[in-house]
This record gives sequence, structure tokens and C-alpha cells, in this order.
Amino acid sequence: MTKRIAFALLLISTSLFAGAESNSDFARGYIDALIAANEANAPFAAMSHVETGTKAHLEEFIEQSRVARAALAKAIVAVEPFTSSRNQKIAKGAILAKNVFEARQQLCDRWTALYTDMRKPDAKDEEIADRIVALRAQISFIGQELGDSAIAAAWGMVKIGADGKPHGWAISWRDRRVALRQLRTTFGQDVSKGPKVGQNYLETAASALASFLVRDDWEETTLPGTPRKRPLV
Repeated sequence: MTKRIAFALLLISTSLFAGAESNSDFARGYIDALIAANEANAPFAAMSHVETGTKAHLEEFIEQSRVARAALAKAIVAVEPFTSSRNQKIAKGAILAKNVFEARQQLCDRWTALYTDMRKPDAKDEEIADRIVALRAQISFIGQELGDSAIAAAWGMVKIGADGKPHGWAISWRDRRVALRQLRTTFGQDVSKGPKVGQNYLETAASALASFLVRDDWEETTLPGTPRKRPLV
């Protein structure tokens, strides 16, 4: 009986340790995914946003899409292992993020097809305009999903009590500091101040997550943290 109890305690402690590792691994993987997704946005930021339909425009977009798809593939690899997590918040954050990155890849193909069709002699302006509107609406919808993903990811980084409320961090102070440093390096020092007007969908998600990571006041935040002994700066 004693051996059984000892073995059970070992399993419990091992499970708790593995859970903590899973939370930390998820935090690192999720931040890596946001950084990779930002690399995917960079090629298009350098392009003109006017749909000219010229051969040069199509060729440029195809090349930029190739670069973007490769970066998005990195983002997918970073979050995919967590889509089957037993932690529902982690799984939700990872699944939504993976869906967003895959949808973004598909959008690259759909825009390429649109630019190809624009060059056809029988292309109809009204039909092309409708497709452009639809694709831009899809980008907006995808952005909302990544925002939902970031919120779920934040919940995946805290300990949830039986009352359904957060009661402490599930990742270490060091992991949070590293994550915050990476987000600031990629998205700017102001990223921890929260979302603001003019940000794209990725910047908004990163800002939402960063503004959460710097907080430790359990009383004043929706995702409270323990009083910090060392400030996150």
C-alpha cells in the first residue's frame, strides 16, 4: 500500500511538473508564432496596395507570397503541437492561431488568382471589385480570430482555480520577461501598452498579450497575477 501511495504521489508530482512545462513551452511557442507571422506580413507591407493588374505587379506578389507562406509555415509549426493540449485554453489559443495562419496562406493563393484574372482580356471590373472587397473582409475576419486566440493564450499562461478564476502564473517570471522582450523587439516598445487605433490584426493581438504579461495585480485585471517581487520592465 505504501508503495502504491508513493507511486501515486510520484505520478501526481510528475503530472504537475509536466503541466508547468507545457505552459512554459506554449508561451515560447506562441510568441515564436507571432514573430514568424510578423515576418510574413513584412513582404506585403513593402508593396503598393493598389491593385494594378500588371504583369510586374503579379510577379512581385507571387514572390512576396512565397516568402510569406514560408514564414507562416514556421508559425504553424510553432503552435501545432499545442492544438491537442489537455489544457482547453492552450488548445483553443493554438487551434485558433493555426487556423489564422493557414487561412492567411490560403489568402495568398486567392489574391494571386485575383491578380492573374485581372490580366485576362475578358476580366469584368465589377466582378474583380467584388472579389477584392470579399478578400479584404476575410482579412478582417481572420484578424478577429487571432485576437480571440491571444486572449485564450493569455488564459493558458495562468493557473485556473476551481472557481474558474486565475490564481497565479503558470509560467515563470523569467519566461514572461523573455516573452515581453521578444514582443517589444518585434512590435515596438509600446506594445505592452495595449492595442491602439491603426494597428493591424497581428499587432493588436501582440499588444493584447504583451499588456497582460506585464501585469501582476490580481485585483485590478481580468487576468490577475500574483504580486510581483521584481518588476517586469
